[in-house]
Amino acid sequence: MKKLFLIPAMALLVVLGMSFTSLGSETDIQPEPVANDYVLLNGSWQSIPEQACDPGGEICQVQFGENGPVYDVYDEMDRNTRKSSTSEDPTIINP
Repeated sequence: MKKLFLIPAMALLVVLGMSFTSLGSETDIQPEPVANDYVLLNGSWQSIPEQACDPGGEICQVQFGENGPVYDVYDEMDRNTRKSSTSEDPTIINP
């Protein structure tokens, strides 16, 4: 009689243990990280595609369109993370 009680208890332990296993992390498609830079527009941050600014003595800048305003480029949404560049000419991007 004691053996008949152990079978359901063991089955319950197996089911409980299997409830903590998952295959989701192995089969889910993970998004690729997207690198962004930021500009400060009228007091708010706007993300832009990562700019290829070689480290140098100048400030990395972008310009929206041919005759648009010029903005400094930041690595993070923080005024202390301004990117440097070897060129003083801004990179022209489309908004």
